[in-house]
Amino acid sequence: MNVFGGWVLEVDLRKFFDTLDHKHLQEFVSRRVRDGAVRRLIGKWLKAGVMEAGNLSFSETGSPQGGVISPLLANIYLHYVLDDWFEQQVQPVMRNTCRLIRYADDFVIIFAWEYDAKRVMKVLPKRFGKYGLTVHPEKTKLVDFRNANNFELQKVAETGFRTQEKGRPETFDFAWIHSLLGTNP
Repeated sequence: MNVFGGWVLEVDLRKFFDTLDHKHLQEFVSRRVRDGAVRRLIGKWLKAGVMEAGNLSFSETGSPQGGVISPLLANIYLHYVLDDWFEQQVQPVMRNTCRLIRYADDFVIIFAWEYDAKRVMKVLPKRFGKYGLTVHPEKTKLVDFRNANNFELQKVAETGFRTQEKGRPETFDFAWIHSLLGTNP
């Protein structure tokens, strides 16, 4: 697939770290970790509470942002909720190629065809809802990325520099994606 063409579905999960469901997370960890001591330690991290402005609070959901274990737990959670699902259930039914690119809880899905992108965009809220997560409706968007690079190259060739003219195709905000694709935001 030409990653410079197609449609980019940029997805934002509302308060991802705050809403991780402990029951699902512990079940996902148990699939790979057989050591009971490690599983109990993870359970203790999840129940340890958070100190904010001198107040200690406890929650039945979430993993503290900034906690040493949180990035690992987030990756385990999304591996089962998103990565496996995408590979095993989404890709096989698409009419054309698509690719998931994820970094922690940030991700985009690149599609060759708009039809496929809209199908996935429609089912994502239900998929994430099943695991206690919410797709942020205002921050999640489908971007027509078919001609963004050609448009930019054409303007550079015509003017000798980048332009901010109206009509420039919309882009997405993840700097790490631009770096991966070799584009400039």
